[in-house]
Amino acid sequence: MKLKHLSLCMGLAVAGSASAQIKYRDTEKKPALVPYDSSIAFQHLTPDIAQLTLVGQEITFLKLNPKRGVKNKEDSLLENIKVKAAIEVPYKSVIRGGHLYTPYKAIENKTFKIVDYDRKSAESGEVTLVFTLRDEDRKLLLYQVPADNLAGTPVIINANYEWMKRKYVGKQLHLLKENMKTTNILEDNKDLSLRQSDEFSCTDIAVIFSGKQKFGQPFLIVKNGENEEFAVGLGKRSEYVTGPLIEEFGL
Repeated sequence: MKLKHLSLCMGLAVAGSASAQIKYRDTEKKPALVPYDSSIAFQHLTPDIAQLTLVGQEITFLKLNPKRGVKNKEDSLLENIKVKAAIEVPYKSVIRGGHLYTPYKAIENKTFKIVDYDRKSAESGEVTLVFTLRDEDRKLLLYQVPADNLAGTPVIINANYEWMKRKYVGKQLHLLKENMKTTNILEDNKDLSLRQSDEFSCTDIAVIFSGKQKFGQPFLIVKNGENEEFAVGLGKRSEYVTGPLIEEFGL
């Protein structure tokens, strides 16, 4: 009986050992993720950026334009900040219409560190980016942005701002087109003619309030050979309504 019992145990052990050698393969094609690098602006975040590589980055909310078209108690409430649960109170909250909101004045021109980042997809297909942010007092702010609203988001990734300064400030630029007619927001959208033969130098980078837009935007400050200043938008035409864009210049 002992011999039979021992044989049975050995048989089970062999069977268990054999089952451990079975291999499984997942046929689902997973997207190749790339780490975030500082050349990417907040407005240009894409699904192929590895989420955890954004954790630790610092971001700053831009100031409200004092000349914006609408100015009332509601227009400065950050509506896309939502609570994780009913018992959670939004960051420095106020009550409007029976709902809690975070006033934008509480976060404008303020820097936060990203401590968590996730992407959520709804049944409708809408994708929401969810950022958990922490301020210098270690208070948490939950910031949710629909992925298709990124272009108008009033946020700068600090590392991206520093990258743009290193790349452009103090450098010579040249126009990629032979000539170009545009406008200069530094001169109340005055007509501006640029020629490929002109000499251009980038002297600074600054956030500028253009017209009655709600928030400021980052621009390069550029001088021509006659020491005249004009602003160059650091983004796409969907983000910058008027004026020349950085894609129209080369180093």
